[in-house]
This record gives sequence, C-alpha cells and structure tokens, in this order.
Amino acid sequence: MPSHPPAIKNKPAGAYRVLHTADWHLGKMLGEHSREVEHTRFLEFLLRQIKQLEVDALVIAGDVFDSANPPQSAVAQYYDFLSALLRPGGCAVVIVAGNHDSPAHLEAPRQILRALGAQVIGTMPAEATKALIVLPDATAPRLVVAAVPFLRDRDLRLGQSGQSAVEIQHSLVAGIQRRYDEVAAAAQAWKDRGVPVLATGHLTVVGSKTSESEREIHVGGLGAVGAACFSPVFDYVALGHLHCPQAAGGREIVRYAGSPIPLSFSEATDIKAVRILDFAEGRLVQQTALELPLVRRLFQIITQRHLLEGVLAAFAPVVTELPAWVELVIEDPVAGENVFDRVQELTADRTFQVVRVVGKHGPGPAGLAVSDAADVAGITDLLAEPAKVFAHRLEEETGLTEPERTGLTMVFRELLELHTEQARTAAESGRTKNRPVVKA
Repeated sequence: MPSHPPAIKNKPAGAYRVLHTADWHLGKMLGEHSREVEHTRFLEFLLRQIKQLEVDALVIAGDVFDSANPPQSAVAQYYDFLSALLRPGGCAVVIVAGNHDSPAHLEAPRQILRALGAQVIGTMPAEATKALIVLPDATAPRLVVAAVPFLRDRDLRLGQSGQSAVEIQHSLVAGIQRRYDEVAAAAQAWKDRGVPVLATGHLTVVGSKTSESEREIHVGGLGAVGAACFSPVFDYVALGHLHCPQAAGGREIVRYAGSPIPLSFSEATDIKAVRILDFAEGRLVQQTALELPLVRRLFQIITQRHLLEGVLAAFAPVVTELPAWVELVIEDPVAGENVFDRVQELTADRTFQVVRVVGKHGPGPAGLAVSDAADVAGITDLLAEPAKVFAHRLEEETGLTEPERTGLTMVFRELLELHTEQARTAAESGRTKNRPVVKA
C-alpha cells in the first residue's frame, strides 16, 4: 500500500478519488517578482500526491493562468504538468476556465487533451448536457462532473439600458441560478442511476472570506450568490475564485480549494491546501484537506518609523526553501523620506527580503521615497487593479449622494468589463494571426 500523509485517510475500497484544486494563477507576479519557482514546487508536489494517494480524477476549478495572455514560461509549466500526469494514464483531468483565463486559449488543444484523458470547458455550452463529463466513461460511470466554468454576463442576462444596480444584481443571480438548475436537471438521470454528481463553479458565494488578490468578477461584485444556489443533485460543488480554502456559506459540500500559494500579502496567514474527495455507493463518503508545503512565506510588518530598526532586527521568520518576502507598512510616513533604501541596508544579510514598503494610508508607496524598481512595481500593481484606483478616487468626492456613487460604480464596472473583454479578444486574435501557417 502507498504511504499516505497522516491527514489523509486511506482510500475506501471501491471508491473513486478526486483531487479538487483551483486558482493556480500560473504566470503571477508579485510586483516585479516572479512566482515561477513556487508554482514549480507545487506542481511537483501535486504529481507525487496524485500517484501516492491513488487519485482517479483531478478537477481544476478555474484560473489556471493569471491572465488571458500568459507568458510562455507559464504555458510551458501547464503543459509539462499535464504531460507528466497524463503520460502514464490512470488519472482523468477536468479543467474549467476562470475569470482570469482566456476560454479560447484553454480550449484550443481540447481535442488532443481529450485523447489523453483531459477535458477542458472554457465557455458554458448552450446545451446543459454538453457540460456533463462522465468519468471514467459512460459505459462504466463512477462520477459525473457538471463542468460549469466562469459564467460571463452574456451567459446570464441580456443587458438593458437604464437598469439599476439592484436590477442588475437580480438578473445576474437569477442567471447563475438558472444555469445551475439546468445542469442539475441534466444530471438527474445519472443521479437516479446511483452515479454521484460533482459540480464546478468559479464565482463568489455570499459570506465567504476574500483577499485583496481577487478581482471582482461581475459588474460591481453584484453576481455573488448564496450557497443555496446549488441543487441537492450535486454531491459536492468544487469552487474556484476565492483564494482561502473554506466551506462556502456554511455548507461543507460547497467548497473553495483556494490558491496553492499565497498570491498577495493579505493571504500571508492562510493555510494552503487542496481537497481530497472519495465517492462511493452513489455519494460523497469522505473529504479531507491536504495541506500544501510553502516554499516561500509572505509576511506583512506594520510599524512606525522610530521602531523600524528594532522591529526588523527582531524579525526572524522560519527559514524555508526560498527567502521570505516581506511587505513593510509604515503607519506614519513622511513624504520624501527614503525608507526603502534604509530598509535594504538594515536587512542586507538577513534570511528574508523586504520587497515592498508602503504607507498605511495609501494604496501604493504613499509619498515614501523608494527605489526605482519598487516604484515601478507599485505603479504596476495599481494599474493591475483599476477598481481600487476608482474606489479611492470616488472616496475623495464628498459631495456625491449614495445613489450617485452606486450609479457611477455600476457604469465604471460595465466599462471595465467591456475593456477586459475587448483586451481578451484582441489577445486571442493576435495569437491566431501569429500562428505559423504550414502549406502543403
């Protein structure tokens, strides 16, 4: 028998074992710093555990990549992993797109991946039955996956001019509910035959813990649903989008796997994990968190200028494979003071690296004089999160009424979503135009 980590129970006899993960965000940068080595270590660990724990199917619930046009190094990581996993056979793979992914980019090699045992759904099919994936196959069904990707506005509603924020919210939530009801109805026949059903999703469930690294995925964040949205037909709902592993809405069978590495300093205290699920006798019989090793830890230190030297001298994080990264928050910043260079001098021979220095009352360096590289990183971070810039600017307009703020926010979100869709389409068009043409 294989050697199991202490937290994972032995696979029950005759069970079909699934590993639920999400939000890899391959290609993610933290400012100017790459996360490639951390992702490589995670994928190596995942390969070992899938083999040792006798996993029958891997489910990735969206945001494989951090952007619609990921760097080639991230694409190589993805295909290297799938190649290593699928080459020996024995493990099926189901992948759905998240809001960061390009559906066309994920689906482009779907025919080749399907032949190897991996199924990819980037865009919600028009017919709910086409979202159902039977594992290992329809002749010997052990599990049905209702593979629902990130649902975009066009999948949910027809936009109408003059709609209020409340009306948009109602139509988005109703659209999400309708889509899940459709796939539940399509899966009912399998459920009646005693085959368990797992649904995927990439969305926000009301009441769940969020972090600063997640982008709102519908206009104004209005598409958040309650956990009751998911039909009793589903034995388990494998969610992506939120980066903290957690049960959603208090339902133990509706869960976020979380991101495999901390993607921002707000996730520094999260215990990262994937979920191990065992299905038998037509139902989910057990589930367990498999904690992930962190090869690099993130820390946030909040202090005042006069305490800076002593705080840094006393800080001694546990040493991991890679040096820890630290965000230093100064509570009483002084404009023009070169804190960043001073911090680098104080920590030059330490086992951690301060990669960001910010003032507490600002979204970026907030008047602190920092190195050119750090300044560029801070600006890049702001540009990557225009919603935060807009919200900060809106706060300065003290003469606006609450309805006016709501209306402006709604219009901004609609424009931002339109811009994102256009950028995604342009990126996909560029890939098509640049694809080499081979003439017979």
